[in-house]
Amino acid sequence: MVEKNKYDVVVIGAGNSGLMTACRASKMGLKVLCIEKHNMEGGAAQSFVRGRFEFEATLHEIPDFGVGEQRGMLGHLFDDLGIEVEWLPIPDAFRYIVADGKDIKMDVTIPHGREEFLAYMEKECPGCRKSCEIFLDASIVLNEGMDMIGKSRGKFDVQELKKTNPVLIKLFSLSAGDFMREIGMPQRVMDIISAYWPYQGVDIESVDACRFVLMSCSYFLGGAYMPKYRSHEIVAAIEKKAREYGCDFWFNTEVTSIGTKDGAVHSVTTADGRTVETCAVVANIFPNIIYGKLLDDKSLIPEFELKKINARSFGFRAMSVYLGLDASPEELGIKDYNVFINSTVDTEALFKKTAVPNVLADGDADNLTCTCTNIINPTASPEGTTLFSIVTSYMSEAWGMVKPEDYAKVKSQVADQFIRRYEQVMGIDLRSHIEEIEISTPVTFARYMGTPQGAVYGYYAPDWDGMSARTLVGVKEMTVPGLFIVGAHGNRLSGFLPTYNDGDIIGKQVMGYVMGGGMR
Repeated sequence: MVEKNKYDVVVIGAGNSGLMTACRASKMGLKVLCIEKHNMEGGAAQSFVRGRFEFEATLHEIPDFGVGEQRGMLGHLFDDLGIEVEWLPIPDAFRYIVADGKDIKMDVTIPHGREEFLAYMEKECPGCRKSCEIFLDASIVLNEGMDMIGKSRGKFDVQELKKTNPVLIKLFSLSAGDFMREIGMPQRVMDIISAYWPYQGVDIESVDACRFVLMSCSYFLGGAYMPKYRSHEIVAAIEKKAREYGCDFWFNTEVTSIGTKDGAVHSVTTADGRTVETCAVVANIFPNIIYGKLLDDKSLIPEFELKKINARSFGFRAMSVYLGLDASPEELGIKDYNVFINSTVDTEALFKKTAVPNVLADGDADNLTCTCTNIINPTASPEGTTLFSIVTSYMSEAWGMVKPEDYAKVKSQVADQFIRRYEQVMGIDLRSHIEEIEISTPVTFARYMGTPQGAVYGYYAPDWDGMSARTLVGVKEMTVPGLFIVGAHGNRLSGFLPTYNDGDIIGKQVMGYVMGGGMR
């Protein structure tokens, strides 16, 4: 016998965005059910234990949680929802090292804080202060404009926007590289700021200026933070608050069908035979899967949605090497929380390298993000030990071409490249202190998260399909009535901060849809 339930909203997937939507919609009084196929919330926001070490799976840092005047939009969002997390401040924005072999071409450590950032840049490149101020101030204009567009729910007037926020319209048409050149930013300053490009999944000549400016400035101005108890502390806190607001959760439950009736969403059905009636479904899932496997009536899919899917490719796939070391950071000589290591400042060249089919065979590891958790959280691992990770990303589906019988050998070889590269550049011995090692590849993420090709960055987002473009058309190009899509593949794209914001925005849109009686 089929069990039937009825909810205002069903959220599929308890990842970052799905949880935030569930929390916001529940707080506003809607009856919400969140369904997750795994046994816990979070998606990629997890930690795992090997031996006596608990590793952070994905998060390096997150901005916008400053205090007082430095409190950013995400901090205020968490305050509004009552989500409580113990945050630890990260001392610097990043250390960026560009090295050709052992030859260090650049080694800079960028501080947080407006005046600190400006003073450092002026020291590095005298005369650059004005362009840096324009860069930072652009984020204020962008936040105001994006907030206005969000509140308009698709009814904003482009001509009026040109009058009230001409800078926003200008930025919508530029790549990050174009914008920095237009404001007269010296090349060296561009090269330094561009160190953040891996967090975007797109080189600075392709990523839209809006996204790059908002992300970069949120770090430079508001600082960066990590939760004391790994990223799962964040999602656990969101789930807890959502439950307090009345949200129900079904874990270990897979949705197999999204049902429609009279041209709109009507229900979801799970693998164990339960059917839930609802007028709104929020899916924290790739649209490829939604349209290809879940939606019962594919004739309802708008043509532009199919065209977008066919035009898009999957974004970054991540590989991480997690190390539990038997010595303290002080004993090892590790002083930095976060270090970017590249062989060149040319982000286009670095990005293209991630996309070549033979990228795994290249012994010169590049695009590395190296993180030592103990620098900001000395108690993250047992006394006298260190938690350390090295991460890179790929655009190529190279891991899909590795034969199953070669998989273990290949991932060990690539991990060895990462470790060797770090040791070569930093002059620090890691391998003789390895007590625990775990290696995750795109295959790991595909298996655990169910994302196509293990993509963790949603879709590749060049300027024609970046945050600016998706924001402008996203509220106009609506999909099947009652179906809302959130997550890294949504309008705000990938990253912890964007997906939390996206989930909150969708939660408010769902409220309007449900209270309006459905059927957009």
